Amino acid sequence: MAYILIVDDEKCNVGILSLVVASLGHEPIEVYSGKHAIKIVATKQPNLVLLDFMMPGINGIETLRHIRDLPDGKSLPIFIITASKDRSVEEHAKSAGATGFLKKPFDLNTLKVVIEEHCNEQPLTAFAEM
Repeated sequence: MAYILIVDDEKCNVGILSLVVASLGHEPIEVYSGKHAIKIVATKQPNLVLLDFMMPGINGIETLRHIRDLPDGKSLPIFIITASKDRSVEEHAKSAGATGFLKKPFDLNTLKVVIEEHCNEQPLTAFAEM
């Protein structure tokens, strides 16, 4: 069982992702802000982070940078999730150290593959068109 941190300011999005994570036998950790996500990574050490790009306060890219600065955040798999059609978002995510990128609306099977690949400790298909 893996602990998967889900970070999104939209409770509905968090709820859907949590259901998928739980259905795969993993433990979702739900948070609604970048600040809270940083604290969780520092204390609970999740196995994977699903991080929304557009959030009030600290956005996903800023949150990602803060997590990467933590001792336990350097190698943590972090996937940025966004509905933005702006291709520069993906470039910003890559340069900030994201493991991968998922575009909303994404296929739930794609999300399952990302989670299963991580939990099985197989290489992730980072930044593939999903």
